[in-house]
Amino acid sequence: MAEISNYKVAASPHKLAGDSTRRIMLDVLIALAPCLVCGVVFYGLYALMLVALCVAACFAGEQLYNLARRKPFTFDLSAVVTGVILGLNLPPRAPWYIPLVGGVFAIVVVKMLFGGLGKNFANPAATARVFLLLAYGSVMTSFIGADVGNFLQTDVAAGATYLGGGTSALASSFLHVEGYWGNVLQLFLGYTGGSIGETCVPAIAAGFVYLLVRRVIDWRIPAVYVLTAALMVLVCWGSASEILLQLFSGGLLFGAVFMATDYATSPKWRYNRVLYAFGLGVITVLIRRFGSYPEGTSLAILIMNLVVPVLDHYILPVRFGQCGKGGKPVPAVMQWAMRALCLAMVLALAVAVPLVNYTEVRLDTGRYSYVTEARREFGGAYVFTVEGSAYLEEYDYTQPLCYEIRLDASGTRVLSIDPVTQSTMGYTAELSFFEGKTCAEIAALTDLSTDLDLSATRTNTALRAMALECFAAYDSNLADYAPLSAPGGHITGVAQSGDLVRFTVAGAADLTEYNYVQPLAYAVTIDRATGRVYCITTINESTYGYTVDRNAFVGKTGAEIAAMTDADVAADISTGATVTNVAVRDLIAECFAYLDSATGGNLNG
Repeated sequence: MAEISNYKVAASPHKLAGDSTRRIMLDVLIALAPCLVCGVVFYGLYALMLVALCVAACFAGEQLYNLARRKPFTFDLSAVVTGVILGLNLPPRAPWYIPLVGGVFAIVVVKMLFGGLGKNFANPAATARVFLLLAYGSVMTSFIGADVGNFLQTDVAAGATYLGGGTSALASSFLHVEGYWGNVLQLFLGYTGGSIGETCVPAIAAGFVYLLVRRVIDWRIPAVYVLTAALMVLVCWGSASEILLQLFSGGLLFGAVFMATDYATSPKWRYNRVLYAFGLGVITVLIRRFGSYPEGTSLAILIMNLVVPVLDHYILPVRFGQCGKGGKPVPAVMQWAMRALCLAMVLALAVAVPLVNYTEVRLDTGRYSYVTEARREFGGAYVFTVEGSAYLEEYDYTQPLCYEIRLDASGTRVLSIDPVTQSTMGYTAELSFFEGKTCAEIAALTDLSTDLDLSATRTNTALRAMALECFAAYDSNLADYAPLSAPGGHITGVAQSGDLVRFTVAGAADLTEYNYVQPLAYAVTIDRATGRVYCITTINESTYGYTVDRNAFVGKTGAEIAAMTDADVAADISTGATVTNVAVRDLIAECFAYLDSATGGNLNG
């Protein structure tokens, strides 16, 4: 009988098939090819150079380490795979030394110092990316937008990703699709800012299908990872519309397919893989929602890699016919628990998504200056996404602003405001000015000054206008009005909802100096309880920028508006808005006059 010492046990992965490590790694490289091609198409040849440098650093690092330790050179392609994966995780304009530092760290520190292939404690690419993020934070979070076909891309500007900048980082319209689904489509196709290989979902999906067909990876890890992340997004954001945006952004899908499935650092038993993937989804979303970094995939993979030895040691499969001390068969508790966990998550999404799912308001973006989309949450609250800016003339700086403003189910009060994009220099809004207040109370705000050193007054002023437009969007699209007969003239329609009376008015702005007459149409809502203008919604006005200054009228009484002179409503002469404001003032005055004459203001009388 041969001595056991005569047999050599190869490093993991072990497969009961004819596949070699080199063959498996070649399959992974083939699966990564679509992501690499898309990365070059979106971000240019410089991105290809970064990946090539990363591969060179990984391969050279492994061979030099073998040379120093007097070990044979290895050509199993594992270092090349690590280099490609790490390279595709880099920002498209990272300095040349970043892939070199990351590649050496991934191979030498994470892999070779622990014994080489199959003996590393964590995924080398994920660990190296976390290291680079900690060591070169500003570089690793600096991204550019995609520019298809511009392979040289010598003059590119930095841009935010969805995870870092919200919808303000995305185009308002993509392939003629606007609003929420335009954002989803843009993220799905990868035409946005991000790491080189993580943005294009079809490319990642192609690699995933190839690896499944070749039986290189276990489908449970990516599937359960994505399923858990979707459920966690629903819990943490309270919005079903956020699920696709979060799944398609950042490196979640790329990490789920190419990094979390690493043989050496993922569990050996298939039901442990379900628990492992569940932990990945939970940690990733918790970091994204509550952590200081917008992305959490690599860190989640690193954390769960450290848990894998514990899972494989303490949670073992039940062997066929295995009995306990009492002679009874040992129940397959883990097997059925993981099946129940997956089923519970699927049912939770199936039940919760229709309930929590947004009620998308089909907004005509031409009517609004700030509101870009709206959705309804579970419980009835409405969330409006608003985008605008605050100009700080003393610094010659325009601050992009983006908020999510939540109104109650009746659209009468601001419940909360969540900043998405504000100043990076401290010029933030004082949210307490607006939270808990009604439209009339916000319209009555005059003193919005807080910290003049930080110029927050201008941010507050911009947020006030955004909040008022949210009330107008609710009033125009969601409020339940009963139509009434219109008196004619400039008033083309009248509708009533409690104390609110909404007039549809049509007129014109005479821009004689341009030999141009601008047709105007608005929905003017008046609150009879306060006798003030509740909101104004644009139906039709200039396409050249001659727009009404709503803040000049919202919150004012009929007497105050009637007393306004042309000089009082003068706004931006360069855009001719003064003429528009004068016309709108007269239209609003006509609405108040009708209210006063219509049966003492009782339209139902």
